[in-house]
Amino acid sequence: MDVETTINSLVQRLGNISIESKTEILNELKTAIATLPSNDLKRIITSISITSIFNCLNTQDKSQQQICGEILDKMLTNLTVPAVLENFHSQLLTWLHLPDETLKALCLHQLSRLSKEQPSEFSHYKELVEAIVDEVGADSLNIGPAATSILIQIGQDSSGLLLLYSETILNKFAFVMRKNDIVIDLSKAYPAALEASVATGLIQQIVNEVQSEDILVQLNAIEMVSDLALSPHGLIFLDQQGVLLRLEEMMIGLTNNPMMVLLLPGFIKFFGSIAKNDPKEVLSKFDSFVRMVLSSIDGNDPTLKAVSLDTVGFIALKPEGKSALEKIGNPMTECISSIGSLLKTGTSDLKIRALHALANLVYLKVEDQTVELLSLTEKWFKSCTSDSFKTVWSLAQQPFLDHRLPALRLLQNLAMLPWGQSLMNNAAGFKEYALDRSTENSKEGKEEKFYLIDILAHSPTAVENFGRPYQLKLIEYYKQGPFFVFAQSEVAMEGE
Repeated sequence: MDVETTINSLVQRLGNISIESKTEILNELKTAIATLPSNDLKRIITSISITSIFNCLNTQDKSQQQICGEILDKMLTNLTVPAVLENFHSQLLTWLHLPDETLKALCLHQLSRLSKEQPSEFSHYKELVEAIVDEVGADSLNIGPAATSILIQIGQDSSGLLLLYSETILNKFAFVMRKNDIVIDLSKAYPAALEASVATGLIQQIVNEVQSEDILVQLNAIEMVSDLALSPHGLIFLDQQGVLLRLEEMMIGLTNNPMMVLLLPGFIKFFGSIAKNDPKEVLSKFDSFVRMVLSSIDGNDPTLKAVSLDTVGFIALKPEGKSALEKIGNPMTECISSIGSLLKTGTSDLKIRALHALANLVYLKVEDQTVELLSLTEKWFKSCTSDSFKTVWSLAQQPFLDHRLPALRLLQNLAMLPWGQSLMNNAAGFKEYALDRSTENSKEGKEEKFYLIDILAHSPTAVENFGRPYQLKLIEYYKQGPFFVFAQSEVAMEGE
């Protein structure tokens, strides 16, 4: 009997035996389907009674349900979106309503596939969309985020968006306590969704909550507008509505606010997130924010230090961000010095964040390496501490992987720069360290060390800074790969 005949026979038997006997048949069916090529399964799928398989979900036997769900996911994947939704939307509803989280996740996996391929089809199945909304508030990481992702896919279609903003579904969003989150996710993803959110007053409600008397509501609202500001159309909307200026005024006014410690990190994160995309614009418009960030790195609050370090790193990643920071003058000079102090005496977390910030401050692609920016990055790095390179290199040799990896990434960024290579060449023992594979034992460490070698070996200024013989050694290391181990010959000794 060939595989196709076996599959048909097994499916037919499912409808004629008791629930207790179905697990064995389902296992056989799962095995048979797994051995059948996808093209063959697509060809025979229309002749198989998939409803008989769906019926096997109607049991308390968890094992049977799980096998059944896996078979259905495999089979339905070989049908078109209209075929699945038109023929099995009621069965999908039943599947989604099962209490078992693993089974729900399987159903959502299939619905995710359908929503990505043809989101417009969902507008005809309101009850199914409502059932997906019901899962948004689930605690399980396999359920809530998956349901949210499906709804965002549906929202990219105009008819789907109309359905999601219908009164019934908006009420459901409110009931599952994730209405605002979904509204922001949709508005960030699609300009049309932002327009719909504005028209229904939902965005204004969130904007108003930024000034709420309830500290938790206020923190949540700041988080959400920060998320919206990451999209170009969202940022334009917030700017046009005067939200950006209002937020900066509120941030400045926090000086005498007893809740400053709680609120300020949220405000800094907001402006930092938009500065990441448009540093020049933000630094020119919101001078108070920038100065507050720079001064916070030398402050007493570890939470503010951490957020401010991340923010400076965001701003400095792009060339225009570096130029804008340089124009600030003395506060930026003091900021660099504070980063250097944290590298030496900061807590473990602040040390790691300082390494990331400094890595962004010196990062320059080859095409961005103008005379001015090379001079600026060199000045920043060398003024960080009296022995900046030695400090970073020592962190790259520490036994703690969480320190070693960011330090190696900073060395990688230095390796892209002519002046960085010069520091490496002049540091006694560094060239030997670079070629010594024994300095790293973990997979992550070996990979980061290899990437450092890759950059040095292929840099257009490597020969100039290190000489041709050393570059050939770097190229040999690179060709051997990150996990190369030298073979050690063994000599048998007499008497062993």
